[in-house]
Amino acid sequence: MKKFFALVSALVLVLAMASVASAEIKSSYNLSDVYFIDAVGWYWTSDVSLVLRDDTSYELFYREYAFGTTDPGLKANKLTVFRGTYSSVESADDEPCDLDITLDTLDGIYFEQHGKGYGRNVLGYAMVLDTDNWTDEMTDIAFPDGSDDGAADFLANHNIAGATLTVQDLRLDLDDVTLENKIVTLPEGFTTLVNIVE
Repeated sequence: MKKFFALVSALVLVLAMASVASAEIKSSYNLSDVYFIDAVGWYWTSDVSLVLRDDTSYELFYREYAFGTTDPGLKANKLTVFRGTYSSVESADDEPCDLDITLDTLDGIYFEQHGKGYGRNVLGYAMVLDTDNWTDEMTDIAFPDGSDDGAADFLANHNIAGATLTVQDLRLDLDDVTLENKIVTLPEGFTTLVNIVE
């Protein structure tokens, strides 16, 4: 059953991204973090990737993965993909190879969460929410008290439109070997923006 659910989740992600994936990748920027939670003996990793496709569309990926050292089977896995349109300008930080990328619109969200690290109840830790392929079951998960328009309400509740990320782009100075394509700063309150389900 778990393998079936994982397969269905993967197929949904492929279908959800099919319309965007036809555009070529212009650039991508990444930021990763890992730390050890000593009190519970857990490793926790997070990864943010901003993928720009052509001059207008973006995908912002947020991933979490956690696992315990004393109970390796107690894992947590989360993926959120935001997509929409963006604009880019020279960065306000005056660094010559930095750009400010503003996420102008939010057109869709794909979210999946797996692993008993998020809870022992199946519905609590295994879920997929996809605004492009919304179902009544997703409304029940995201809005247990009801919703008139599940997908639209979900987008409104997690709207990252207007958020700005500062990135470093190595192509702006190929002679400087210290540069890399990376996310320099995230929007204020980014963790709150991407935490679809606590």
